Amino acid sequence: MVRLELRELLEEKTGALLLIAGGFLLFQTMVRTLPDFVGFAVSERLPEWAGFIFSAALPDLIGLAIPFIALFGLYHRLTSETPRLAVVGVALMALTPTFFVSGLLTLLIRPLPELPYLLWLSPLPYMLGTGCFGLAFFWKNGSIRFVGIPLLVFSGTWILLYAVSLKNGEVPDWLPTVELLAMSLVTMGYLLSTDSATRHEGTPADN
Repeated sequence: MVRLELRELLEEKTGALLLIAGGFLLFQTMVRTLPDFVGFAVSERLPEWAGFIFSAALPDLIGLAIPFIALFGLYHRLTSETPRLAVVGVALMALTPTFFVSGLLTLLIRPLPELPYLLWLSPLPYMLGTGCFGLAFFWKNGSIRFVGIPLLVFSGTWILLYAVSLKNGEVPDWLPTVELLAMSLVTMGYLLSTDSATRHEGTPADN
């Protein structure tokens, strides 16, 4: 019973969580680009704790962690029309914390052969899993199917980021990865929140 209530709550709040993640990334992007217009670094004017919040690592954490939790709420929305894609997507996403924890442990417990690479590989199944969810949405009826577009943009952006980092060792400044992630999250959040609001009002929603 508790599990069912948590699942329904997550499904209901998926759009809001994605909006929060996307909004944070948009705000962080503005903080990063504002010095070009005002002539000083915003982080220099912030308290030390605020500067830490807007450090380089946290946006990546927000951009990955909150959507990871939120997107699990999409699984039960997809099982009726596309059960195979839904199962493959959620199974791939579930590998990410498994790989991450296993790889992290191997960094602390030595020597273990090759397993530290699991930490480096852990984002890949997450990216592919969200791509499966994106494809699954195109089998839905009505306007909700358009959630598949920003989902594929989100997945493709992380894959591009991963591939460029693997090839060059760093991400070029001109590559608008944070902007693409932010816009895809905000678009997903808006579409899902609109659909959830329609359901809550008692009007049949497009599924």
